[in-house]
Amino acid sequence: MPLRGPVPVKLYKGDEAETLKVGPLTIRVFEDGSLTGDRVSAILLEVPAGKSGPPMHWHRFHDELFFITKGVLRFMTPEGEVDAKAGDLMTVPPGAIHTFKNASETEDAACYMTATPGHYVDYFRMLAKATSDGGKLNPSETQHLMALFGTFPPEVESEP
Repeated sequence: MPLRGPVPVKLYKGDEAETLKVGPLTIRVFEDGSLTGDRVSAILLEVPAGKSGPPMHWHRFHDELFFITKGVLRFMTPEGEVDAKAGDLMTVPPGAIHTFKNASETEDAACYMTATPGHYVDYFRMLAKATSDGGKLNPSETQHLMALFGTFPPEVESEP
């Protein structure tokens, strides 16, 4: 039976967000799905000047939305590159091969990102933990961790 009656709201203050470091990226977790029935998560992703995000990949199960709040993020797909500037929104549905990087060598970039389902935030937590000593994952370790969350490199077929 659906929940009825008063349901609490929650204000997430920027300085109270859970902060993760994954390589050069800073990820501020505001909602990890715990208050949304795991339907959606919300993070702020900060990409320093000249830095790149993850390797090219696609997701079997979840959607991502990237609302650019600062600078310009360049999204790369097999079809080409698209620059998204502050105020733009990039939608990445399941199956879409993509990656991103900061398009500028001098200006930092940031975006508000949502993922559905919300538990995808745990992927970032696991990455941060695995690299907390400053080390890097090798390609096999990266692919294993990605696969735990239905995320695969482009050469993996989307249908069994």
